[in-house]
Amino acid sequence: MPESRDPQPEQAQKPCGDWFRDDPDQAELSAILRSWKMDPDGIISLGNDGVLRSLTADRDVIDAVGLRPGLIKAMHARVPPQARTVDEIVDGTKTPREQWFNPDKTLLPPPLKELQRQRAPTTEGVEKGGSKEADEGEKNK
Repeated sequence: MPESRDPQPEQAQKPCGDWFRDDPDQAELSAILRSWKMDPDGIISLGNDGVLRSLTADRDVIDAVGLRPGLIKAMHARVPPQARTVDEIVDGTKTPREQWFNPDKTLLPPPLKELQRQRAPTTEGVEKGGSKEADEGEKNK
């Protein structure tokens, strides 16, 4: 009887990508993100000031933390190169805490338009692999 072959150990350890290895900076960044307040219609944004912010759809700050350069590099490992807008030498821990929650508006992406909010997939739709409209279309069949 042929032996069953397990996936290569390297492949088995990459469910979330190369960044998920035993990197202490990645572990710290994951802990930060797990503890955050999030808006279901909001986004996470890393500003040029080195501050990672949780934003509502209207771009109000609901949580924030200044990242040191190693954590900025860890964040960059999680996003495509074209989404990396901050130098890894920036130190967000030196940004005054008041500015974490009240940043210059030029540091934030534009607010989500109402039409985009209506079309944004809900958590339920994402879990099903679809969007709210797709779910509604299925109900109406």
